[in-house]
Amino acid sequence: MFIVIEGTDASGKTSLSEAVKHELETRQHGFPIQTFHKGRPLEETRRWVLKDYVTSIEDVDWTSCIAMSDRWHWGEITYAPLKRPHTNLDGYGLLSKAGWRWTELFLMSRGIAQFWLYQPLHVIQERINSRGDDFVNADELETILGQYELAAGQSCILEKLMPAANSLEQVKDLALDIINKAKDCSDSASKLSQYPDYIGSPNPKVLLVGDVRNITAKHGEETILPFMPVDGNSGEYLLNSLPDDFWKTVGIINVNDVRHIGKTMYDLWILLGRPNIIALGRLASRGLEREGFSNDLFTTMPHPQYVRRFHNKDQQEYGTAIQRNAQNKPTEDRWILR
Repeated sequence: MFIVIEGTDASGKTSLSEAVKHELETRQHGFPIQTFHKGRPLEETRRWVLKDYVTSIEDVDWTSCIAMSDRWHWGEITYAPLKRPHTNLDGYGLLSKAGWRWTELFLMSRGIAQFWLYQPLHVIQERINSRGDDFVNADELETILGQYELAAGQSCILEKLMPAANSLEQVKDLALDIINKAKDCSDSASKLSQYPDYIGSPNPKVLLVGDVRNITAKHGEETILPFMPVDGNSGEYLLNSLPDDFWKTVGIINVNDVRHIGKTMYDLWILLGRPNIIALGRLASRGLEREGFSNDLFTTMPHPQYVRRFHNKDQQEYGTAIQRNAQNKPTEDRWILR
């Protein structure tokens, strides 16, 4: 179980986090609880934040551990525009939109539960004016709170928490509720622990299947996860192409990477609830055939690397076509490879 509590300065995260930790220690006496705190990135690069939020923890089975964090990656939407605008080219800070989506899909696959602790503007302003703060001013909080609303809309957040501002009695009940919901989230993802190279929902509507990770001298073996979005590569192109109302419903994996860990794509497909499958490129299509999938069980579309190179301006159309084919809507589509 991994619990992340997001929220503005002076929203009460510290008190709530302490209450959650106390309840966890009471329930799991003697079981170690790992804690994190995420602040300003130590290095202003995409590679750093992807490592900080994803690749540094990807090899841990979080469904069999206990961890909690005061914030995670939301600062790239909520604080970057105000505090380091030079890193905020598309509204998602150092992560970029593709990196944000990749991080969110990873968190879903690991059963990491995100909660947003909300307090109204006047409450957090009063608290900041009363106690002072070295990082934010009271007159910045309206902008920051608005950015939290944007982050919540772009996140697979489990719940927005809205306790009464002065209710100490409510903190314990809220902590218990968080733990119970986080446990449910973790339990739903526990089946995926045997597929560590999968990212996305435990119950996706569509499974996007690539061939194999493009391991280069530059990127090396830093991750086993598919389509890591760096340096304008195919992962960045693919994740940026997916429509806003669609990307949270996908799962992503490379068919040949599954074979390397001794598992089968067919078993994963059953485990995920038999979602529609889109093979990204002919090599992925052949990989699915080797795994026992008949042609009527999946649709083959161009690999994002091909589209990026030869149809770069059609990025939005490509993503919309993926959505159409995921929903089995078209009978003919120029993006289907036959």
